[in-house]
Amino acid sequence: MNILIIDSPRVNYVDAGEYDVGATQQGYTLEVSSNPSDEQLAQADGIIAFHAVVVDAPFVAKMHRCRVLVKATIGLDDVDVDALSANGILCSNIGSVGAQEVAEHALALILLAQRKLLEYARHTREGGWSWRNHTSTVKACGDTVLGLVGYGATGRALAHRASVLGYQLCFYDPWIERCTQGFAQRVTLESLLKQADVISLHLPLTPDSQHLLNDASFAQVKRGVALVNTARGGIVDTEALLRALRSGTVSMALLDVVQEEPSAPKALIEHERVLMTPHAAFYSERSLAELKNNALQTMLALLRGDKVKTLVNPDCVAEEAKGYA
Repeated sequence: MNILIIDSPRVNYVDAGEYDVGATQQGYTLEVSSNPSDEQLAQADGIIAFHAVVVDAPFVAKMHRCRVLVKATIGLDDVDVDALSANGILCSNIGSVGAQEVAEHALALILLAQRKLLEYARHTREGGWSWRNHTSTVKACGDTVLGLVGYGATGRALAHRASVLGYQLCFYDPWIERCTQGFAQRVTLESLLKQADVISLHLPLTPDSQHLLNDASFAQVKRGVALVNTARGGIVDTEALLRALRSGTVSMALLDVVQEEPSAPKALIEHERVLMTPHAAFYSERSLAELKNNALQTMLALLRGDKVKTLVNPDCVAEEAKGYA
């Protein structure tokens, strides 16, 4: 069995020499490439694709032997699952690996916005020393309404941490009825936009969530709201966000993802009330190791014909894909 690992074309997830490439172990051989040839794609029995590897229909058409594709991410917005299914190729993501890290990254950004740390840091760099030098209102955690859009594994992990600090928590998620721990109140999206002091995004990018935050949504928010996005860039309309920042509707945007990444618009990068991190929220040494191990173990399990909870297209299983190994 040939397993092809396609590393991210932007930032390597796989370290040089990390895998014993080419050697047969447990019945499979590994290849690693960030720019695979058509021959490599054609000869692979299974493919692991990291972040920013786009698996579209033309890509799938080159996967002549492939029976399993594992996307080593949580989101599948850059994967044509229908094309995979039409070719009898199983598709899986890696579940909630890194959810705790994303929650912690989001909480750090939320606290940075709430405590006006960007403004204070800029003020002191310019030689100032006044705690009054900030825009909008500085609130304690207990007086701050934190609205979570999306309440899956990451949203719940953030709610757990934020509840300890005393935030007033509400969430919008059409698929989740309630917060079983009682941390957060379920509300409509319209209600969340109107009451939240900070909005944090934790939902996948789908046709329904594409540009969920646009001019119409920003027109509904509480003036001076801070926006945190550690989910997917395409959930936010960049031009609408810039207009909301210029008008003061959004006081601060803290973004780990943007729809144009890795080439973020200059207007965002240079905006004094925008802080950006390079799609790093998922990362810790532990989460990166878990991500890679999870992807490989998921691949091997599916090639053996085992059941995997993260399989997204179970109904497409072709007979030759069952117990392929």
